Amino acid sequence: MDNSINLVSSLIRSRKSTFTNNLRDNAKIADSVIEEILENAVWAPSHGLVQPWYFKVFSDKGVKSFFLAQQRIYKESISVEKFNETKYNKFTEKVSKVSHIVVIICQRDPKQRFPKQEDIVSTACAVQNIYLCLGSYGIAGYLSTGDICYTRQMREYLQLGDDDECIGFFIMGIADDANVSVTRKRIPAIEKTKWIRE
Repeated sequence: MDNSINLVSSLIRSRKSTFTNNLRDNAKIADSVIEEILENAVWAPSHGLVQPWYFKVFSDKGVKSFFLAQQRIYKESISVEKFNETKYNKFTEKVSKVSHIVVIICQRDPKQRFPKQEDIVSTACAVQNIYLCLGSYGIAGYLSTGDICYTRQMREYLQLGDDDECIGFFIMGIADDANVSVTRKRIPAIEKTKWIRE
């Protein structure tokens, strides 16, 4: 097997999410690294080269502002009965461990040439490109989603257009070597595949 094929397979299969509690305190990523990763992200495929992705990057004091906004939106958007004080406090506890937050937005093609689902799928491919870059740059992270991501308040905070969709928040930092997350197993493709030969 060609070495380049082995390299691609290894890169894909070693991709993983490293969550906030596995990131090092007060470790910063250079802005230039984030810029390079996003440049790789935009090489994702898109029907008709619509390129529907859009990024908002929170860094420095912006990280704290973002988590404070998440905290506020959580409190506003959940019922008193379901409110969880521990979850509420965790938003601001993440500040010291996160270097950058890249908000991934699917910006709907103004001409709406193709179904909206295709724009979303293309943007998801850009997310995978980000994931595949992390290890090579010696950084770690994960795509954070959940109810807050899709609230009216978050849409307003991010100043999204009427047809735009927030896909998630890519949280980035430096992995804590003493607390490294384990790559999870996958169900073999053969168990998820049906071949039709005629």
